Order: sequence, then C-alpha cells, then structure tokens
Amino acid sequence: MREKITQQTRELQQSNGGHIFYEYESIEAYVRNTVSYIIAGIEQGDHVVVIENDRVYPLIHRELGKELNSDDMKKVHRVNNFDFYCFKGDFNSETVISYFKKFVEPFIENSISIRTWAHVEWADKEQITYYVGEYEKEVDQTVIDFGLTTVCAYDKSRVPVHLRETLLSCHRYYMTDDEVLGISEDYQIMQKIG
Repeated sequence: MREKITQQTRELQQSNGGHIFYEYESIEAYVRNTVSYIIAGIEQGDHVVVIENDRVYPLIHRELGKELNSDDMKKVHRVNNFDFYCFKGDFNSETVISYFKKFVEPFIENSISIRTWAHVEWADKEQITYYVGEYEKEVDQTVIDFGLTTVCAYDKSRVPVHLRETLLSCHRYYMTDDEVLGISEDYQIMQKIG
C-alpha cells in the first residue's frame, strides 16, 4: 500500500493537489496508511500537518520514530482533532474552515510545501452529518485554491449512508485500507452540476 500512496500523492502533487476521502475499517491499517502518507510527503519535500486524536497519534508517532530522523520529524505538525473540529465548542463548518486556512496560510506564504491528513470525528449527534458535509464541500474548494493534497479519514462504522454519499461527491479521490482509487464518479458528476 505504501507504494500506491507514494505514487498517487506524487501524481496529485504534480497536478496541483487533491482531496482524498479515506474510509477505514482497521485501526492497524489506518496507522500504517497514515505513516505511509507522512513518509511519502517528507520524501517529496513536504511538511505534513496531521490532525489526529490523542488515542491514535501516539501509535503513529511511534511508527514514524522507527523510520524518520529528528530533522524529518520536525516536518510533522500535529494538531489535536478535537481542538481543531470543536474549536469553539462545536463542529461549525465556517469556524473549522477559518481555522484551517489560518493554520496553513503561514506555510503557503513562506513557500513551504505542505500536505494534510485529517481524522474527522464528532460526537454522536444527528445534525452533525449535515455540518460535516458542508465542511467537506468547503474544504474541497480550499484544497483546490491552495493546491494542497489532503486526506480526510473517517471510521466507516460511523459514517451513515447519506453522509458517505455526500463525502464521495466532494472528494476527488477515494481510499480504503487497501486501495487508492482514481477520481470519484460521484465527484465528477457534482463538478458538472455545480
């Protein structure tokens, strides 16, 4: 899988970025794929912003420590995903997008190439699926505007069918624990409509 991630992200980097929906089922595969994405980014000259929770990040950090030297580890920038998505107490797409832009703009202004990996989580609320969908639509435009490559990772067991459909329509690429697939058919349809 590491070769697939490296190849796909190299292609995305050359084509002005991309927005990837990663639907994971296995936490072990999730950690492996996150590490592969980070290493591919560093090998391609990027800094990597990792938006992750306090339970999973230590697993990622430990695996990175086995493969990266201290200079490379300085290129990994971790943001707690709860702080990121609930910046003002709840998941508000406008607030999260504003926070995201403020976080990545210094890299862009200083011509530092970056990519992001975001583990999107939320409390069990019915309305949250609407807000997540609206947020992802805005992220897609931001990714295009900034020319970023970003992965938005979701636990498959927590994604209802209607949210999955929305996520497929606002991410150019789709990824599972074992595959990195090309441009999403749903995304292409939405681009023609929109």
